[in-house]
Order: sequence, then structure tokens, then C-alpha cells
Amino acid sequence: MRPFIVTSALSALVLAAVALSTGPATAAKTKMGCERGKEVWNATAGKCEPGKSKHAGKVAAKKAKK
Repeated sequence: MRPFIVTSALSALVLAAVALSTGPATAAKTKMGCERGKEVWNATAGKCEPGKSKHAGKVAAKKAKK
């Protein structure tokens, strides 16, 4: 009886750990907390705003040339 109780307690802990670890996927963030590729930091407003970076195309073009 005791091994059954120990086994069921351990399985309950494992199930709880798995349930807590599997949450919604988080998007990649920049240093300022903006979603990479979707938001840009606006220093004047002091927050992230929707849009693409001015430099995104330049970086991709440099990588393609090499």
C-alpha cells in the first residue's frame, strides 16, 4: 500500500510540473521588450509601437551579399 501512495504522489508532482512548464509560447523580445520583427521602440513615446525596424532590410541585404 505504501509504494502505491508514494508512486501516486510522485506521478501527481510530475503531472503538475509538466502542466506548469507547458504554457503559451513566448515571442522573441528585444532588449527593450518589443516583439522582434513586429514592434519597434519609440524613444519619444517611451514604449513599443507596431511597425518594422528601419534597419531590418539593410541587415538582410548585407547577409545576402556575403
